[in-house]
Amino acid sequence: MPPTSNRSAVVRPRDAASLLIYRRQGAQVQVLMGKRRPGARFLPDVYVFPGGALDAADALDVTVTQPGAEAPAGVPREVAAAAGAPGSAGRDPASRQTNLQSSPWVRAMAARDALHAGALVRAALREAQEESGWRWADASPPTLDATGLRYLGRAITPAQSPRRFHARFFAVPHTRMQQDPHVDGELLDLRWVDARNPDRLPIIDVTEFMLAELRSALAGEREGLPLLSYVKEAVRIRRQPAGD
Repeated sequence: MPPTSNRSAVVRPRDAASLLIYRRQGAQVQVLMGKRRPGARFLPDVYVFPGGALDAADALDVTVTQPGAEAPAGVPREVAAAAGAPGSAGRDPASRQTNLQSSPWVRAMAARDALHAGALVRAALREAQEESGWRWADASPPTLDATGLRYLGRAITPAQSPRRFHARFFAVPHTRMQQDPHVDGELLDLRWVDARNPDRLPIIDVTEFMLAELRSALAGEREGLPLLSYVKEAVRIRRQPAGD
């Protein structure tokens, strides 16, 4: 009989996305954050950006090539259109893929492909609406290169964590979003937080790191796109050039 091991199986991280909705107040950069509920399975009572795991609807690889084409059964047409073409529903799939791959931040994400990157954008915006009531203001779905939408970096939860995520972080100015006053989001105590967190709200190291990345990005001082991961519980930061 082979020897048994006491080591627990490593949980594979789920794809996830978060959105930093920010605004400027004079010289100060403020970011929309909220407190997770006390009974949450992941990070209870901690202040976070709106975000969460990729859903099946976010990741649909659906192409509606003709204006009159039918979406697959059970798939809303607006979801199919968003998944099929970031620009217009009638664009050629091959040229769409090429155009998406030409985006520097898409390449730097190390996503499976450019359409997967689009799914992560949709996940970030969907989670923002569900958790905070803020939604993309334009009627049309956002493209990967939408004005004001930027990719900040990614982070992977420690291997020993029972719930693991491979999270991508995006940022967008609040002027590109619209608040629905009739929506009660999932986050508690939703507020604008100084990106330097002078009030010392309870946040985790990844959140603190991405706040610093946002400040650097807005100041034009970044040296590449980061991946934050852990080696034996120690934080490791690797950076990849953003490209041309």
